Amino acid sequence: MDNRRAFLVGAVGVGAVAGVLGGVPASAAGGGDDPYSVDVMNHGADPTGARPSDAAFRAAAAEVLASFQGAPISGAVPKKVLVVPPGNYLLTQPDSLLPNVDGGVAGSGGIVDGISITGYGKRLSRITYSPTADDTTLWTNRRRYKNIRISGLTFVSTNPTSSFNYAVSDNKAGVQDTWYTDVEWRGDWTRGIGLDSPTGAVADLNSEMGWDHCQIGGSYSDAFLVIGMTPATAKQDQFLNYWFRECKVEFQSGVFVRNARGGSMNFIGGSYVLIDESKPGTFFKLDGTAGRADSVARLYAQGIRFELRCALHKVIDSSWYKGHISFVSCDDTANAYQDFAADAVSHSYAFTASGSRGPMVRYVDCALLGRHEVRTGTAPITAGKVVYDGSRFANRTAAGILGWVGGATPRHEYRDCLAGGAYLADEKKP
Repeated sequence: MDNRRAFLVGAVGVGAVAGVLGGVPASAAGGGDDPYSVDVMNHGADPTGARPSDAAFRAAAAEVLASFQGAPISGAVPKKVLVVPPGNYLLTQPDSLLPNVDGGVAGSGGIVDGISITGYGKRLSRITYSPTADDTTLWTNRRRYKNIRISGLTFVSTNPTSSFNYAVSDNKAGVQDTWYTDVEWRGDWTRGIGLDSPTGAVADLNSEMGWDHCQIGGSYSDAFLVIGMTPATAKQDQFLNYWFRECKVEFQSGVFVRNARGGSMNFIGGSYVLIDESKPGTFFKLDGTAGRADSVARLYAQGIRFELRCALHKVIDSSWYKGHISFVSCDDTANAYQDFAADAVSHSYAFTASGSRGPMVRYVDCALLGRHEVRTGTAPITAGKVVYDGSRFANRTAAGILGWVGGATPRHEYRDCLAGGAYLADEKKP
């Protein structure tokens, strides 16, 4: 029996070995003699969760950060991977996953270019964050770490005031290129990931994050992802770029993504479900702060099945006053047969956040529940439009899906759409 198999037998039991080995990431295959991996259990982590493992995780992270390669591309490039074997590890103190060091401060050591933290798969390798203090964060990235890979892990919060990550970047030192693969979030959080700048007086806040085959569960009193933690700052605009690919976004309540400024966001495939029928929930909340620079404001959703379970649930609630919002081949009609569906305002847009204008909104080849609403003022709309192309309105039989509140009629267009089971007459206004 080799070292890895012997370790797994001790960690999860003989009967589970075959299943675990079949899904082990290549980067997690190293044992204690592997010069390219650091096992948290070798530093005393407890896989039963009976006692806290903060000291062990911090010691393991320190070993990884000390393993610099020669001639780094930028900053320090570690050559070791942090490995979390199967088990449930209890962390009770903030910043136990990685040290909270501001990489933009002189003497800090600068940027660490390349961090990899890997488990053996979600539900197999689990980290439970249970801090005794309120309003803490599991790990903070202050202009310190970039090119980050976190994979094969489940993160659970038992304290609803906790957050998973706070990421700070500016135009000199970013946190860009962070990828989560096969990662799951469970439990109750204030937020998952919050993006900010150190002073609020900078632009080019590159973060470039991706989520691949992840599962976002639990509940969020703020949001899972907050883009722009200081929205009153006019220059806090350049949040680029974000990719969610084939994810299961199935959470209890709260907001999935709250974008307080702008940026470029892509959501491709997956199942998005709001579960708690007694609490509000929104997938995309776009705040319309005035005074933004003329920078990118873009949301693109393609091939997603949305499931709304009550009238308190929305796919989108947007106050953006410019930019582009596109839904392509999406379907939110899973509960179109329910009593609440016909009058549910499932998509909402405010064209009043900064004058009488809004974004360019398009629905292409979509199936849509309930009705959509645009809030307008009395002045004519000067920018922005809502277009439906080749879409089906499950709960509308005699008219289009769009209604508006206010004196001004928004620009809108229907092309080749179905209202119920009959074609809706094409319409373009004005």
